[in-house]
Amino acid sequence: MFSRNKKISVCLLLLLITILGCSRISSAQGWSGVLVDDNRLILASMDGHIMVLDKNTGKHIWKPDLMRVNEEDENKRAAYGLPAVSNGIAFVGVYDGKIQAIEVDTGRIVETEVVSDDFEIVGGPLIHENKLYIGSGDGILRSYDLDFSNRQVTFIDDWSYEADGEIWSTPAIHDDTIIFTSLDHHVYALNKDTGELLWKTKTGGAIAATPVIKEGTVFVGSFDGVFYAFDLDTGDEEWIFEKSSNWYWGGAVIKDRTIYIPSLDGKLYALDIRSGKKEWELETNGAIVGSPAIVSDMIAVGSSDGEIRIAEASSGEVLASCDVGKSIQSSITSDGFEIYFSVRDHSVRALTVKANGNPDEKWDAPYFSNLLKDDKNPQPSDWSPDC
Repeated sequence: MFSRNKKISVCLLLLLITILGCSRISSAQGWSGVLVDDNRLILASMDGHIMVLDKNTGKHIWKPDLMRVNEEDENKRAAYGLPAVSNGIAFVGVYDGKIQAIEVDTGRIVETEVVSDDFEIVGGPLIHENKLYIGSGDGILRSYDLDFSNRQVTFIDDWSYEADGEIWSTPAIHDDTIIFTSLDHHVYALNKDTGELLWKTKTGGAIAATPVIKEGTVFVGSFDGVFYAFDLDTGDEEWIFEKSSNWYWGGAVIKDRTIYIPSLDGKLYALDIRSGKKEWELETNGAIVGSPAIVSDMIAVGSSDGEIRIAEASSGEVLASCDVGKSIQSSITSDGFEIYFSVRDHSVRALTVKANGNPDEKWDAPYFSNLLKDDKNPQPSDWSPDC
């Protein structure tokens, strides 16, 4: 079954690449989101580095190293999910089927845990109460106990649950329930401590988006172009939204009583979380792959058209925008009035959003990871700001 499922998933990934307008597929190039950890940013570059940058300047804390992969897996040196951090150690799900753990302060490789020898990791790890949960291409959601001691970490097998298709998303937890999605079209709810199945419910397509949980409801979009709301306790459908003309890849974000859902049709939809009724939509000129981010009473959204747009959260009115020149496929991360994201020109960007919505460059220059291989300054001194 998994041989067939893997062929299907490869086709889905190739179709996604086609939608995004990419021409080269011989080597994975990830679009990891940016994790804010105090005054540091943790992420994986599209060149295969694990990086820790100073949040205020964009300078690296230590010179980034490439992810460690086997020689035959050089084309899998990539990460797509958001890293996680605990006890001063960052955890990254690598596309070659491993979790790499590094010390945030020094870059020292602490541990490399093999999750699957034959299947890839697309989603990110979730850490909750010294347990790490991660799904992989073999369709298994795994739970590990993490034992931290003497600046080391040990992965201890806890439980595993096998779905009927590959897992590309990051799981989500609420109280004692862990929710994950699969390319087998289903949303699953398990007991987070035992892995016991509580319920599963079917959608009309494969699911790669990370679910969001709010006030007893699970929200997630599917490759059938439908966005779903399910009861957290039972899995019963509460409402659906069917107006998108393409898939959902990025996870939704919630502010007050509104949920904002990004679609590969290039639109950001704002829905009432109780009814699913559309409040407004914002149209871009490309696909929206990553999640948007709330910035005070505004929302920031990136698109493969290369623009970052800042809109009024209540109305969707675009207040300002900035063209960074290349496709934005990563999720946007906000920290107060600052936003962080990566761009397909190999850069990491930091913008400060003013109260009127105008974005300004925060750093003297973006951080270009592709310059590292030639020992060049990753923040060019002759940079001309885009914003």
